Order: sequence, then C-alpha cells, then structure tokens
Amino acid sequence: MGKTYSVKPTPVPKFVSNQDILEGKRLYQSRGCGDCHDVDGSGRTFIDDPAIGTISGANLTAGKGGILNDRTDEELAVAIRHGVGKNGRALIFMPSTDFHGMTNEDVGKLISYLRSSAPVDKEQGEIKPGPLGRFLFVIGEIPVLVSAEQINHETNHLENLKPTVSLEYGKYVAATCTGCHGMKLVGGPIQGAPPEWPPAQNITKAGLSHYTEVSFIESIRTGKRPDGSEIKFPMPWQSLAKLTDTELKALWLYLQSI
Repeated sequence: MGKTYSVKPTPVPKFVSNQDILEGKRLYQSRGCGDCHDVDGSGRTFIDDPAIGTISGANLTAGKGGILNDRTDEELAVAIRHGVGKNGRALIFMPSTDFHGMTNEDVGKLISYLRSSAPVDKEQGEIKPGPLGRFLFVIGEIPVLVSAEQINHETNHLENLKPTVSLEYGKYVAATCTGCHGMKLVGGPIQGAPPEWPPAQNITKAGLSHYTEVSFIESIRTGKRPDGSEIKFPMPWQSLAKLTDTELKALWLYLQSI
C-alpha cells in the first residue's frame, strides 16, 4: 500500500461551455463518482467496518480540506485513470480499473465540471484499512484496495470515442460495472464490501437471460426488475439511470456478446 508509481501525465482538454460542463456533471453522476465523493464532490465515508476498515473519498472541491486547488488537470487525470496520487503513492480504494479506459475528452469534461462546482469546506475523512481488509488484499481478494497495482501505466489513452450503439462503445461503458461485477462481469462477492452486502449479479448474457433490451433499460431507469421486484442497494441504479439511451443500448449489446 505504500508503493509509489511513476505515471507520465497525459494532457487533457479543458472545457468551458455550459453544454460540456453539463456533460461532465452527467459523467460524474452516471459513473458513480458520488458514491464515494458525495453528490457535491465533498467526499464521504463509504465503508466504516471494524474488520474491513474505514474508507473515505476525497473532497474534490476547492473548499477548505479539498484537493482541487492543489492539483493540475493532468494530476487529477492520473488519479482518476491510474489510481495514483500527487506524490506517486497509490490511492486507497480508488476504483481506477473502472476508469482507466476513459478518453481524454471525457476525463477533461469531468475535471472541467469539478472545476466549475461550488467549493465545500470539509476535511478529508479517515482512510484506514482494517485487519481483515489488509489480509484480503494480501491474498488477492480485494485488488481494488490498490487499483494502481492492476493497471498498465504505459497505456496510451484514446482522445475520443464517438457514442454509438456498438460493441466497442458498449465495452467502454461496461468498464463502469467492473468494480462490483468483476473484470469478467460474472458477479460474485463485491470487493471490500461488508459481509451483509449481497453478491453482485452475473450480467453476462447467461445472467441476463430473463431480460430483453427494453426490460434491461427500463430496470436501470426505474430500479425495478421485470418481475416487479426492486433493485436494492448497493446496485447504483440511480446513478446508472443517468446513462444515455445510446450508452444503455451499447451496454446491452456488449453484455449480450459475453
């Protein structure tokens, strides 16, 4: 956990138009950033378990206790896509494996939105892996605890990827799902989750056999499965409901291919 990483910064574009800032906000919401950093970007404690540990997201605003004024756009991009902080040390429980493939344009819009958001005075919450969390990390059961160790830091990032209903774009969107559903999207116990959390569902073609494209999209939008039952926490359907129709159709297409 104390290892340092050397990551070559990649220039990311800056955006100022209202349309681009709103898209950055949608990306923040739909990619689940608020689950750890709260809806206003001020950070929150999202795991507080004596065994697993206490894990809090950073304050991403320019307020007191926030990191925004002390980071360049390129440093923020490294944190988002590589799980590596300003000093080269790994960020604990930053799920950068979900965001490593984000294009420069999407990362730029996301950061531009953060720059435009209101400052919130809030000190950093505690980040302290517990004994069970450390043990599970050592035996490889919680790799997300140090996602930087799982990432190829020599990757050349795409400048842009046009949203289309295609396998390529569906795979791009599906990266958001890997933190809970696993790299192969077959589900199972969620990394680092308290024992009372239910396992993630298999969302490959086999696991979604009782869904159609229409019912899949409706479930994401409404939080209700085809049989009428509610999709319960920790499935972040409220965040995923912010995905566009194109994103959801592409995601369905990709999930049906695996």
